This record gives sequence, structure tokens and C-alpha cells, in this order.
Amino acid sequence: MSYDATAKKLAVKVIGTVESNLDYAAVNYGDPITVGIAQWYGVRAAALLVRMRDTNPGAWYGVAGSVASQLASIAATDPWWNSRYLTRTEGESLLGVMGRNQALQNTQLTEDLEAYKAVAAAHGMDPDANTAAMIFFFTMYHQGPVYAFQVLDAAGPAAPLDALFTACLANPVLGKYGARYKAARDLIAAADLTGVDPGPDPAPTVPNGNARYLQAVGDNIAAHFGDGETVLFYPGTSGFYLPAAAEAAPTPVQPPPPTDNGSWVLPLTGGAVVTSGYGPRAFDGLASFHWGLDLALPGGGTGDVVAPCPLVITVAYDGTGPDPSSGTAGRYVKGHTLDGAYTFNFFHMVPGSIAVAAGDTVARGTKLGTEGDSGNAAGVHLHFEAYPGNLSSPWPPPYGSPIDPLPLLRSHGVVI
Repeated sequence: MSYDATAKKLAVKVIGTVESNLDYAAVNYGDPITVGIAQWYGVRAAALLVRMRDTNPGAWYGVAGSVASQLASIAATDPWWNSRYLTRTEGESLLGVMGRNQALQNTQLTEDLEAYKAVAAAHGMDPDANTAAMIFFFTMYHQGPVYAFQVLDAAGPAAPLDALFTACLANPVLGKYGARYKAARDLIAAADLTGVDPGPDPAPTVPNGNARYLQAVGDNIAAHFGDGETVLFYPGTSGFYLPAAAEAAPTPVQPPPPTDNGSWVLPLTGGAVVTSGYGPRAFDGLASFHWGLDLALPGGGTGDVVAPCPLVITVAYDGTGPDPSSGTAGRYVKGHTLDGAYTFNFFHMVPGSIAVAAGDTVARGTKLGTEGDSGNAAGVHLHFEAYPGNLSSPWPPPYGSPIDPLPLLRSHGVVI
């Protein structure tokens, strides 16, 4: 066996199998951000996701706003990613993107192998004379470079596959993963290439669901879907418009203004989409109930939090004085409709951005503050809660009888 295209494909098969059982959409919640067929970790996982976004933008839809905004604002090379854990909701939002980028993942891993090959050659391994052993070295190196070198030093750079496997089992760290490395050794010996050639990634597609309306955004067209997705289409060739990620919009995508004076407006400006709905969900791996509606800008950044309708402000917590929420809600505003029919909470705003005070009566669209991540928030977003009646207690939920804000907003003319 020489180190040719077939050997590279076999190396992809071996690493992909022992890391994720060839699951291109694998997410590991037990370690900092770890994703994909090769379980790329930390900065490498962030770099892979950025590459998916930039290479196949039409397949980027559905990613949680907290992840999308951080990938847009924090460099993939920043060591911060090595301690950034995904929540269950965030991880599930990435499944479709990774599934739509299988060929790209194979390309990334093949490129990684070229770097591994250079390392192996520098330590005396001959890629063509000892290809099987080198693929086994790749598998160890992908998991733990330091320990892979220890094994190679113990066995020698010319050691055949079985000798390198024996030395691996004797290593105090890698030897703990005996089943993993036996599977790798057996796959290499069998040279089975099935399951690692998904073909080209599919052409960009758009979310399921009917488009509720189209909007001109400069030279582009934004399509707003009934399931909360927003997809930007940009001019292509021959008069066609092609889908791109919503964050590629040159200007913020905003719903059209209400058509009558009785309509409400979305409480977050700038083309917000739903990133987490009302109801049961898993948060940080634990089952919980989400009492409100999370809204965020699809491409990151921050928007103004505004009154969806005329309100009487009852609480405007800007960080001074006792906080009834014990810090969980961050900076927040609470208010009720003029007729006392509904009470609303607006959570996680930027410190110093609160623009109203308790006792104010504000018009529809009045700025309350700026979307942020203060309090218990996984990323920049607005957490919006709705309750029937005029309630005085700002904490804790559920006080009164919470309701799903989304159908309430839609029943008052909000398009989302």
C-alpha cells in the first residue's frame, strides 16, 4: 500500500469511525465545542463551522443565534473556543448544517492528514513503505499528539502496523482506549472504504415552510418564512437569485411596518428571528421549561428592544439597587398594556442601555434598551415573556399563567 488517494480515504474512514462512528452530525456535549465526523475540538471546531458558513452559505440556515453571532464576532483562532461548551439547543441547531456539509468535512480531514503526514515523515516514518502503520499513527495523533509521539518513539518509525498497535496498548494513556485502537487496527488491515464517500455537498436550499413575504434589501431579496427563518437571496447569473445565509445581508433585514395603527411590532428590531420557542427544551443538557420566546439577529450584532404596543413600565432594572431576579434576568424591563390585558418581560439587555423608567407610559416602538447577554444567557438575544393580566411581581416565573408569546404577537399583526 502506498499513500495515495485510496489510503487517504481509508484514513478518513478509520478516524471517522473511531471518533464518531462515521456520524457527520456528531456533537459532543461533555467537552468544549466538539463536532463532526472527526470530532474537531475547540478552535478547530470553530474554524470548521466558519468554513461551512463561508463555503456553503445557503446551507447555513437554522444555526442558533448565540453560536452564529459568536462565530461572527470571535476569531476561530481565539483560545476562548477551547472552553466554550455547546448547549443542547445550540448543538441540535448545528445538526442540519453539518449534515449538509459532509463532503466539506471529508476535505477538511484530508487536509488535516497532510499536516499529520508531514509530522510523521519528520519523525522518520515512510508514507509509502509503511502506509498502514502511518494511518494508525494518524489515528493516535488526532486524539493525542504527545502520546502518539511516545508510542512512535517506543516502537520505532519503521515498526509495522501490529507492532505499533502493541506499543499503543502499552502506553499509559492511549492504552486506556484499547477497543478504539483495536477497531482502528482492524479497519486498516481490512482496507474497507465503504461509508466515506458522500459525494458533493447538496446545492444550497432554503428552509421548509411557506414564505410569508419577500422584502427588497438593497440589491438582494430577503425571504421570511412562517417557521421563523429568514434567508437572503443575492443576484446570480442569468437573472436568477441564489440563497445565501441571512447574516450576509448588507443592511439589517426588518419586517415591514404594521399596516394599521392597531398592529403591534416585533419587540426586537433588525430582522430578528426565533432562536428558541416557548415550551419544554433542554438547556445545558438538562430538561427544563422555557417560559418565553428568544429572539436574536441571524447574523449576530445587537438590535433595539422596543415596546411591541403602548405600555406602562412597572420595572426597569439597570443594575442599581436590589434585583428581584437575583441576577438571572440580567438588565430587564417589565410593563403591561394600557388596558391591563397583558404583562411583558424583556430580559438580558446590555448594561447601561435601559432607556425607560418605572412609571413611564411609552408608545409602540419606543426603545426600552439594547439586546444583550446579561444575566443567565448563553448568547446575545432578547428573552420575551407574556402573561395575561396586570401583574406586579417581576420574579420568579411562572407567576400568573405564562402564555406562548409567538401566537399572541401574530394575532396582533406581527409578521414573524
